Amino acid sequence: MASDITTQAAAESAEDLAKRFAELAARWRRDTLYSSRVKDMTDHPGYREIVAMGERAVPLILADLEKEADHWFVALYRITGLNPIPKEDAGKIKKMAAAWIAWGREQGYRW
Repeated sequence: MASDITTQAAAESAEDLAKRFAELAARWRRDTLYSSRVKDMTDHPGYREIVAMGERAVPLILADLEKEADHWFVALYRITGLNPIPKEDAGKIKKMAAAWIAWGREQGYRW
């Protein structure tokens, strides 16, 4: 199933991918609104589907993160294999978001 999702993401236009991302992100937020457990958030089917979009999802996640600091850090790590967050900022959502946004700009992502 994961390979089907990956194949679908590769064939989508940028506009369709952005639309699907927005729908999945909205469902993820709605379904996990009252959960404080990161595992519940990252195990959500919509979140996992966004991760399966791969690198094409990175600028969409960064744009979303810039609008509202949210728990996209695991998704970004799973997609990129990187963690630009300084140890002293771990757990500080706004600083974690700022570290990823700065990383994205340094890597040349546009959103």
